Amino acid sequence: MFKKLALGFAWLAITPVLIITLGFYVASQKAASAAPKLTASINTQDIKIDNTIRGQVLGEKITDMRPILVSNFLSGTPLAPYSKNMVEVADKYDIDYRLIPAIAMKESGGGAAISEITHNAWGFENGSTKFDSWETAIDTVGKTLKNRYIAKGLTTPEQIMAVYAPPQLETGGKWAKDINLYFSQMQIL
Repeated sequence: MFKKLALGFAWLAITPVLIITLGFYVASQKAASAAPKLTASINTQDIKIDNTIRGQVLGEKITDMRPILVSNFLSGTPLAPYSKNMVEVADKYDIDYRLIPAIAMKESGGGAAISEITHNAWGFENGSTKFDSWETAIDTVGKTLKNRYIAKGLTTPEQIMAVYAPPQLETGGKWAKDINLYFSQMQIL
């Protein structure tokens, strides 16, 4: 009698656990079969950007992802609202769109580590330069990068570092390594 009673209690204790476990298993299998299948590679040439999200039509079709990438990169910094401006200035001076925000992030955390009234997130003249506005600063930085670096053949972070941050040459080039890391964080797939 004791064995039957013990088996009965065991059955009552184990059955709910088995039923719950089975329920979770079945639910996870349904979710896995309903999930979209991901491919290992994406051919960006075949991507069509649709301007609808969950049945709503956006007011503007997105044709250039660069400002969004820069905005995501600078999220939470004083420069985030100026992402589109940085891309426009980069295009104006024919420089890599990632260079202006990457240097700002390296030098000042995107403007977070400076007195905002200076608008000098790029450490110009060791931080002593003061600009009237972020727009003026961004344009000046773009023009300077074009004229003093890119136009003279200094096109990689390593080459730019030799003039922009020369002490970094003696410390293993961390400045250029960080700029390259930031570039990768703003990379279009």
